Amino acid sequence: MNWGKKIAIVYLSFVGFMGFLVWNCLQQDDIHLVSKDYYQKEIDYQKDIDQMNNTNQLSTQLKFEYMSEKQIVKLVFPKESIGSNGKINFYRPADARKDFVVKLEIANTESQSISTANLDRGLWVVKVSWNKDGKGYYKEEKMTL
Repeated sequence: MNWGKKIAIVYLSFVGFMGFLVWNCLQQDDIHLVSKDYYQKEIDYQKDIDQMNNTNQLSTQLKFEYMSEKQIVKLVFPKESIGSNGKINFYRPADARKDFVVKLEIANTESQSISTANLDRGLWVVKVSWNKDGKGYYKEEKMTL
């Protein structure tokens, strides 16, 4: 076999491999964006920054506690946040289909517990946003369950 045939074999092998990779990528059906309206959320990110600044001005910070033996996440809010309304968003970076939202319930208490028994193990981002007296607050924390 001469060198011309060897070069042709290497070239055709490379082209075949690239074709296989393209075909394999087109067969995937589990490609999920972070959210369907990601562009609008990027535009509105300044609002989140303002809410984070409001959160940093509170007397105490929101505390995230993961208790693996009880399989719960406990959120302890500052005293001035009692009576707030808002939401707790559990975001799963590995699979957007597993994201879910929990309503914030701190009308009479400064803590809320959420069960993690049915959640997949791995990285989760807990995003908490709440309002009190027309002022917005926001905090997020990464947790590994």
